[in-house]
Amino acid sequence: MVQVKQQGKQNAYMTNLMISLLLRFPEIMSLHFDMPQDEAKFTFLLKGKLEQEYNNFTVLLHDALAAFQDLTGKEFRVKAALQRSGKISLLTLISGTSCLSLEGIQLLCGLVRSSFAAALIRDAEATAVLQDDDLLQQEEMITYLLNHSTGTNKDSLLAFREAGKVYIFDK
Repeated sequence: MVQVKQQGKQNAYMTNLMISLLLRFPEIMSLHFDMPQDEAKFTFLLKGKLEQEYNNFTVLLHDALAAFQDLTGKEFRVKAALQRSGKISLLTLISGTSCLSLEGIQLLCGLVRSSFAAALIRDAEATAVLQDDDLLQQEEMITYLLNHSTGTNKDSLLAFREAGKVYIFDK
């Protein structure tokens, strides 16, 4: 019985973490946390054909991750992929769930924002909602949930945004 309660608590932490991440970072269109595989997938929507920008982004990402590792002493590996579908491109960044940190996620989102500024599709409703105090509170919540939710859950969860709402599914 205790094990069932613990599992439910971990699912609540993961669900709240995913909601908080999507609220805090309106540029993230979907998240997929595959805990058994220790994989976190962040998906961003981009307008247009962006092969050259993507090539520049991968070089910048490599350099930024090396600097991040030197400064923090924490290993943070990220694989990037760009998939084109009509007039839209999907940028996917994959890292381990066990090495996620607020600083690492901020780094990834900041790199995406700066590299694809004109092409990045954001949730306009989420962007307008959060004020400075709300951002700080969201970041504190994310840090707490990252410390209490990763590494022990056995589930695979998918979260995405649509029309200002966040949906979460247990895969």
